[in-house]
Amino acid sequence: MTRKTLVALAATIALALPGMAPGTASAGSNDMDVIVDGQTGHETRTVAVQLGDLNLASASGLRRADYRLIRASKQVCGFVNGSIIPASDDYRSCYGQAIEGARTDLNNLAQRQG
Repeated sequence: MTRKTLVALAATIALALPGMAPGTASAGSNDMDVIVDGQTGHETRTVAVQLGDLNLASASGLRRADYRLIRASKQVCGFVNGSIIPASDDYRSCYGQAIEGARTDLNNLAQRQG
């Protein structure tokens, strides 16, 4: 299992546990989701990006998927309201790792679908 699959599995299990803290949010995943996670400092954020509505065997489907992954990668790394002020090395590192991992997972999905 990949790290992102383990994160998705842990999030799904956490939903089933009684006594979760109020305000705790988790996202489940399915076979057509890509889990995007980013770590800034000691905080890790995770977003499940749904791609089941896209044809990943087509160029336009891959472009749309990549756009969603870019937005999710920015989101998990702290990109807010069109800008990150200031754009720190921590943000750049987080974004680079998040988008790289997400695109690797997207390529694996596309190969399975195509």
